[in-house]
Amino acid sequence: MKSKVPTWLLSLALLWASVASGQTPAQDAFSDCPAFPAETASSLRWEVVQIPNMLLCRAMRTDDATEAFAMTISPESPFKPRRGDRAEVGSLNGRTVQWYRGEVPNEPNVLIRETLIEVRKNLVIHIFMRAKDAETLAQHQQFVLSLPIPPPTND
Repeated sequence: MKSKVPTWLLSLALLWASVASGQTPAQDAFSDCPAFPAETASSLRWEVVQIPNMLLCRAMRTDDATEAFAMTISPESPFKPRRGDRAEVGSLNGRTVQWYRGEVPNEPNVLIRETLIEVRKNLVIHIFMRAKDAETLAQHQQFVLSLPIPPPTND
């Protein structure tokens, strides 16, 4: 059964309630949201929330102030991809990105996609987006796939 609460919102609440304090060394490397590429920088801006052990980055469209996507950067994510929810596949700096379908029961026409990108041990990026149609969804996925997220490392 699908969750009624967006995964990124749940992760924010859980991490906010944690007793951890300060940033971990793993998060220090991502103390800021990734820079937007030049071709995207004029159409998106970040809204940033830093809490212990997590950075929340919301990509907001400059034309209408709506959220294109959100990402959390943290040591771990409560989002657990399920094979049966697989959707589109993309490529980000030479790595395969598998998108997963989600749903919000009270918004059956909204397209939800999530992915989880492991940067290195104890550092993952969870990306969540919602869109009203397939064209907007594809555009938001392209925004994500253009971000300068480094390839995974083993440290």
